[in-house]
Amino acid sequence: MRWNSLYIAGLGSRLAPPTAAREAVDAGLLDAERFKTLGYRSICVDEDTAPPDMAVQAARVALARADVAGRELAIALHGSLWFQGLDIWPAASYVAAAAGARSVPAYDVQQRCNIGLGAVELAAAHLAVSRAPAALITTADRFAGPAIDRWNAHDFNVYGDGGTALVLSSRSGFARVLATATVADNTLEGQARGAETFSAASRAGQCPVDLQARSAAYATAHDPTQTSIRIGRVMIAARAAVLKAAGLPMERVARMVTPATGRLKGDYQVHHLLGVAEEMTTWDFGRTTGHVGAGDWAAGLEHLVTTRAVEPGDHVLLFGGGAGYTCTTAVVEILDRPEWT
Repeated sequence: MRWNSLYIAGLGSRLAPPTAAREAVDAGLLDAERFKTLGYRSICVDEDTAPPDMAVQAARVALARADVAGRELAIALHGSLWFQGLDIWPAASYVAAAAGARSVPAYDVQQRCNIGLGAVELAAAHLAVSRAPAALITTADRFAGPAIDRWNAHDFNVYGDGGTALVLSSRSGFARVLATATVADNTLEGQARGAETFSAASRAGQCPVDLQARSAAYATAHDPTQTSIRIGRVMIAARAAVLKAAGLPMERVARMVTPATGRLKGDYQVHHLLGVAEEMTTWDFGRTTGHVGAGDWAAGLEHLVTTRAVEPGDHVLLFGGGAGYTCTTAVVEILDRPEWT
């Protein structure tokens, strides 16, 4: 989808302090071979802060950088993968109110790791229709045990803790959103469900969530190679769709923000599938944070901007993806070097 007059006005993050991955190996939390394969140097681990408070801190930074007051927002969207601190509770309303958006409609949105970038597309549509000035997108997660084992819950990543925020504007910003695209194959949701049956209440308090076991159960009934091919097709289609909508060849993309999922076994990695050199991605940053749920894209873009790894005139491709399987992509053009860098 091609966008007119859509900008990124502010970014913010509140990432937990890094814990060296080697320390987790020494403590028996992470298998040495898994450590070697995944390639993480450190993981953001928070022992105390509730996820919505991380989102509030990130939102305040993003709004200040954007010079946008909370009351100017037309909508606030909050995404997460995991428990937000209370059951049957509107985390988005808490985040919005604490960020100064007392009367702004606030919604919790879900689609696993893809929702951070997926929410940008949702908010963009809202701004286009309402002609409102700005929207706030936040994400936050803290993968606390014993209900989840951050080091071993998933086949291909280790989860990190943190909150992120982005202010989307219809007026101005340091970057312009040229296009977004979402591609989905909903028949792949079983990979995250496995052989588990539905229950009346969460079982997380009885035994840790084990996504590796679910994936293994799914693989007994579905060819893993074909599953990988189908996921790859979604990713490639999303990349092609957003570049077509932006009217931009891949050769003009300067950097790509990719999810901070770990490296795969063998030589073939995600950047090979996407057709870029690993140095063009944000893996060097992501390997120091862990997979911060739906926040990898915002934290990765903030890192590129604050370290001045991108300059005015550069195009950046933001790449999301989450179980379901759904993939949202966006092409942004850096217009200015913000004063907060």
